[in-house]
Amino acid sequence: MDKEMICAYLWQDIIRLGFCPSGTRDQKRWLLEYGRSLRDFWEIDIYPAAPRIKNGKIVASIDCVRRDLCLQYAIDSSIKFNVHFLYILPQKTKELIWTHDVDRNYFTFPNQLFLTYRKGRNTAVKKFSDEHIKDVLGGLLFHPAAHLHIESPIDDHEIRIGGGIDNPFLYLFQLRYQLCPHQAKRQAEENRLVTLFTEAIRNNSQIPASQLMAQP
Repeated sequence: MDKEMICAYLWQDIIRLGFCPSGTRDQKRWLLEYGRSLRDFWEIDIYPAAPRIKNGKIVASIDCVRRDLCLQYAIDSSIKFNVHFLYILPQKTKELIWTHDVDRNYFTFPNQLFLTYRKGRNTAVKKFSDEHIKDVLGGLLFHPAAHLHIESPIDDHEIRIGGGIDNPFLYLFQLRYQLCPHQAKRQAEENRLVTLFTEAIRNNSQIPASQLMAQP
């Protein structure tokens, strides 16, 4: 099995084991752990408010004060969500920069069905290495191939926000990494996640949200 096919199976496994909480209760728990993790990982002063249910959606607002940025997300389901990026103006008002909007009620390529049909996961798991995991996490989180840079009013070329991510939990998690202002902490997080997902895939075990959000 060649490297690209191994990485394709690992890509799906990482999403399945780390970013697919099932049911509203598990999703709220995942998002609560996510918000709590940001205080130490981003080194901000307070914990973001806990996510809540509004009009049938899970919603929350997160201030990333070191970036003069506010994130507001609303998750209808695993296939429909949006994240608003708002710039925090000097007078503490907020101005919308852009919205990441996903609605998979429209057709997208059925990656999971394609890989399941090929029935090669067992071979991929036997042959993968840490380097495969590092490559896949790079494409999912650290440096997505299709990405956006914020040029104005926030100018930091190191922020690479994935533009084609259709899983709400994966999208928020890559923002956790991308918006961290500390390079050493980002590097430590990369190393931690390679080890974490290597073990999870070898054991085919779901990663608890508290473990996924642990500090590097």
